[in-house]
Amino acid sequence: MHRHDQILYSEIDGPWNLELIEHYRERATKMACELAAQGAWAAIIEIRGEAICPLDALEAIRQGVHAFAAQGRICTAYVIAPDVKGAAISAPIWRGIYAGVMPFEIFETREAAMAWSLKHLAG
Repeated sequence: MHRHDQILYSEIDGPWNLELIEHYRERATKMACELAAQGAWAAIIEIRGEAICPLDALEAIRQGVHAFAAQGRICTAYVIAPDVKGAAISAPIWRGIYAGVMPFEIFETREAAMAWSLKHLAG
């Protein structure tokens, strides 16, 4: 997890589980406070390995999306290469989690996710 201007960039190796989501949220919350102090911010999450997660992890993601939106996160992009297992199954679920909360998109490359995120941050 690292910061690039007002973007929090995370790299996560799946499969996901509740413990992974809780660990991510703990670390991200600290960085979100720093980002929020300087204004709106975005998140890019690069998923590697597998994109599968159980229901309790999905619920934790949903709660985190709402919490981070309250902390000034205005958009989220996932970077998922074509070889990540379970991406096609998980994509509609993630889109549903972010729907109505903040703009969300899935990209195959970091560069595309970064360009999209910077566009949203620029207003």
